[in-house]
Amino acid sequence: MSLSDISRFASGSLDDLAKGKRAVLYEELAEYFYLFARRAALRQSSVQQEINYHIGNLVLVSLYFDVVLIQTATIFNATDPFVRKVADGVLVHPKFREMLDANALKIVGWGGNTPRDMFQAAEGFSKSAADIAPNADRFDAIASVFNSQSTVSRTSDQPDADIDVLFRNRLEQTTIIRRPEELSAVNSALEKSMEKTGQLVAVSFNPELNKLELSSHGADAVGVSFIQSWHDHLASEIPGVVTYAPLTNPVFLDQKAVVSQSVIRSFLYSPQIFASFLGGYLRAKDFNEILKRPYSDLMVVKNGDWARFVDAYHEAIEVVSSNVGHLTHAELSADQFGQDSTWATNLSAAVDSSSDQADVNAFIESLAMLSGLIFSIPFLGAAAKSVGSLFGKTVNQTFHTLRQNATLEISPFINKLLRHYQLEGVRA
Repeated sequence: MSLSDISRFASGSLDDLAKGKRAVLYEELAEYFYLFARRAALRQSSVQQEINYHIGNLVLVSLYFDVVLIQTATIFNATDPFVRKVADGVLVHPKFREMLDANALKIVGWGGNTPRDMFQAAEGFSKSAADIAPNADRFDAIASVFNSQSTVSRTSDQPDADIDVLFRNRLEQTTIIRRPEELSAVNSALEKSMEKTGQLVAVSFNPELNKLELSSHGADAVGVSFIQSWHDHLASEIPGVVTYAPLTNPVFLDQKAVVSQSVIRSFLYSPQIFASFLGGYLRAKDFNEILKRPYSDLMVVKNGDWARFVDAYHEAIEVVSSNVGHLTHAELSADQFGQDSTWATNLSAAVDSSSDQADVNAFIESLAMLSGLIFSIPFLGAAAKSVGSLFGKTVNQTFHTLRQNATLEISPFINKLLRHYQLEGVRA
């Protein structure tokens, strides 16, 4: 396959796609995410495990968003052999192709409004950033998903300038790197990495960063600052699209996104949290059964009941976020919710105000689950041991009431899912 074989028919625009739809950028497959948020996976996981992880995540996210987006940079900008193998495996996975065919997944590019323009721009940039050139097999695999249906154009110009300014601002706020000479060294590495493209790019920056003799904590602080600045930029650059923060460091609990004019803690949109919520209804083997079947089977049940379910889940995210919006990650980690907290009162008020919801049960269930999950994230330490020990008697009673009410009647969409796939479910 050659460049001339890639379609020159115009793709849609990201702006048009995002109008009236809930869209999310899936960044976990990107090399920067592995380098700075999931480095342990590079040492401890396998290629197949990671492929399965990403495919599962993509399906999960598609259960509460209309469309999942993957940037061309995620596909092209991979220098680590492990990350590249994982990305290639995801690209050729049948489920990935089925999601593209169902318009539940799109590839977002720049450099023009045709698949060929976007392919050429991404390939050219990756070559200049880190001298990355796909071999024939990789070229064919990537090119095969570049068509006018599967791709959308973000902009004709080269995007994502001035991220280095955001990065420097974030880095100056860290309390981990304190010595001026360390900050100066990181800034020098940044300047050196930008000589190739004029932009802050992980595949150019990380090799320069590795030359520095930073402590492990210092290197982690740089990685956190990189992700924060990148997500800050995306939230500003593509305001109609959600980019969720990873659940790998307490600092990311502070990351915010503007969604429908509301400021939301973006980690709440994580598929890991949704998976825990879904675990209230489905067993692991149930979800595996969904994954085994063609994605077109799932599209059959994504109708009106599904839309109401999604509305309820997103409203619950907004309610939970509004209740913790005034707290920093340190405060969330320090057992700020005692018996006198207003948290229980706020939750009760939210439940009372949901009486006009089309899917009240999904709202109550997701509200209770999300509220508890914030404080069961592993890095929150001792506070994660039990909801009761953290919230005190009053709040614990509220959770119990919420859960009891929620189990009286399963959400219509979940019921439909159980019947359609003939699943056992946890409450069968």
